Amino acid sequence: MTVELFVPSILNINGILEEVSSVGATSVGLLEEDFRLALLKEAQDYDYQLEDEIVGSGDRVVRQQVSSFDGFPEDSGYVLLKDSFENLLERSLAEVEAYPFETALRFNSILLQRYEEDSLGITPHKDGLRYINLVCVFVIGGRGRFYVCSDRSGRDAKEVDASPGNVILMRAPGFFGAEDNRPFHYVTEIEETRHTFGLRQRKELQG
Repeated sequence: MTVELFVPSILNINGILEEVSSVGATSVGLLEEDFRLALLKEAQDYDYQLEDEIVGSGDRVVRQQVSSFDGFPEDSGYVLLKDSFENLLERSLAEVEAYPFETALRFNSILLQRYEEDSLGITPHKDGLRYINLVCVFVIGGRGRFYVCSDRSGRDAKEVDASPGNVILMRAPGFFGAEDNRPFHYVTEIEETRHTFGLRQRKELQG
């Protein structure tokens, strides 16, 4: 029997692009529940590497309490999710009047992250400039709150729905031609162990 990956609905790609452009991020309920639970079970079986708790220096210090895993086997549900979601996005983007990226969308960086219950999460920060076009983070399981904001102090915070089964989409350099449009964002109030799966596109090196 074939497992359905995504809820049977048409992706409102124009609405998504408008929200990401104006706010910096948006969220869509997308994962079918059986598939989400299978992904969560897989995530719970991996061994994670604890990330440095303090990143950066001076007025750019970011504090985080999170561990990561990226050694997925070829038959992983996460590889299937990456390929299937990329295809879904590309089919949807083919219908818009103006393609939003200067280069084709290709997620070549995938990362599973685990936040322990009552952990700090991660303080306001921007994703690295090496990532372009679009950043997508699937909430696989657990409870936490996700915000976009104006600066490292968390000013003008706006919550984005981070319910399990949702995918959070954020703009990155190259989105509608912008060189640096990365939103500050943070994760807090980790009420139970939380797993998220990030899809990013690393900029191709020239030469």
